Amino acid sequence: MSGRCRTAVNSAAQTLPARHGRSIFTIASLLVVGSLLTPGSVAAQYTKSSYFETWTDLTTIYNINDRFRYDGQYGVRAWPWPEDFSQIFLRPSVRYEMRPWLRLHGGLGWFHTFFRTTGDADELRPWVGLRFMGPRPGGFLIQNYFRLEFRVFEFQTGGARRTAWRGRWQLQVRSPDFRIGSAERFYVLAFSELFHTFGTEIQGFAAERIRLNLGAGKTLSPRWRMELNALFQKGRVEQGVTGFDLDEGILRLRLFYSFN
Repeated sequence: MSGRCRTAVNSAAQTLPARHGRSIFTIASLLVVGSLLTPGSVAAQYTKSSYFETWTDLTTIYNINDRFRYDGQYGVRAWPWPEDFSQIFLRPSVRYEMRPWLRLHGGLGWFHTFFRTTGDADELRPWVGLRFMGPRPGGFLIQNYFRLEFRVFEFQTGGARRTAWRGRWQLQVRSPDFRIGSAERFYVLAFSELFHTFGTEIQGFAAERIRLNLGAGKTLSPRWRMELNALFQKGRVEQGVTGFDLDEGILRLRLFYSFN
């Protein structure tokens, strides 16, 4: 779950050319099919578990020049609920605006997960992504975001290390700014995101399948912005030849601060 910043609605963005649109839907279709054909998804072997979680994170933004921008994201997840686990993370990244409608992203994430009954785990996650801005029907901004991640897990129990590649596709729509009474600069957004792990999934760790989000935000000042998002996430945890399906309801508070 994710990118996602104050300048996502940029008046210089242009309508996405048709040939790029066709490429987007071709890649998206492959990801959808891949997520449905993941090996080992034998329904009879899986039980089901549900969680409610709270996520809170801060994104800091620094514009290096007209094309390059630094984004730093820091946060805590699954705290104070559920009691089974919680997570902290740091995710610095750089964005490069290749065209008004095309942005290249890259970064490195560090996640530390605290487990109540077993040893903790660390994850390093280098990643690259492409964000396609547009079209803008009626002032609503439609974005397609593709990301490829390499996930490296270190488990304290037994000192085991595991790796996996994961692809993500997010389709998002954001409204133009509007006002409520005398208060201005509100917006709403919604997205769906598909995940697919290439190769073997990590035993004992959640493998997300799909994430749905509905949120609202407000620009508080030239430097501060906030969002409140309600998410539903569906995944699976592998445990040997069995495991369990995982449904997560998430309430996420996001704060954004721009240095310049």
